[in-house]
Amino acid sequence: MAKDESNTSQLRFEDGRLVEGCRDGRLDDEPSADPVEPGDETGFVLEVKSGALEVNDTLREAVDSPGHTLEFGSRSQAEDYARQLSASDGALRVQATPANEPRDVDAYLLADHDLSIAEPAEIDGDAWTFDVGANLYGTLGEAILLHAPKPHALVYFVRRDLDIDEEDLEWGLNVDVEPGKPLSVDRDGERRRWTPDCVVEATDGWSGRTLERYFCEIKTGNASFERSQVDTMRELASEERVLKIRVDIDSLPDQYSLRIHEVEPPDEND
Repeated sequence: MAKDESNTSQLRFEDGRLVEGCRDGRLDDEPSADPVEPGDETGFVLEVKSGALEVNDTLREAVDSPGHTLEFGSRSQAEDYARQLSASDGALRVQATPANEPRDVDAYLLADHDLSIAEPAEIDGDAWTFDVGANLYGTLGEAILLHAPKPHALVYFVRRDLDIDEEDLEWGLNVDVEPGKPLSVDRDGERRRWTPDCVVEATDGWSGRTLERYFCEIKTGNASFERSQVDTMRELASEERVLKIRVDIDSLPDQYSLRIHEVEPPDEND
């Protein structure tokens, strides 16, 4: 089925049902089995923060000062590197840079000891109140969108996107959602990596012909799409359907909203 490169959908759901919709014109990464070394591949820039140096001796052997940058092929590789270092010393984590970061940096390498989420922000008798950190916030959006056994928002999107009469199908529309696996795309001798949050496959029945397949990246709230992610997604979009999905959970527990944008492949002049 031909792609509509400018396709944008906005949906709102309440209790698993669509309550408003309009159309305007248009999983943890799998850790690497092999040791990851900075500089072996490029494209994803990681800035080392002082807290990371304070808690991890192994990192200090490789980096002599905060603000130093390390380069990897993808965020997945950077996170594998952080896990490797954490296994032998103080815990580290990778955090995406904010949208207003002026430098060419994709993420920060931080010490993984945020007291705002590790200890109660307030204690009232036997009730402990914790803050929601960025990682948990992002996980909430993914959990809502991919809720089993039937991710209603994604099923609704597929029905609208395919624009088919299910009575014309032999067995009826079936939508499977699977966790994404690491993939790589080569361009001009450079390998770019990305791990989709999920892969959505629409078929005629459980084992019938494939109608369409979508590779998806999910962000919650104002979380930014990293530059290296977007570059790889655009390359993949030359051959596959690739979706950027943003989930708004500010109206929980009653409602959630999402916007789905199809990624366009790179221009020949890029």
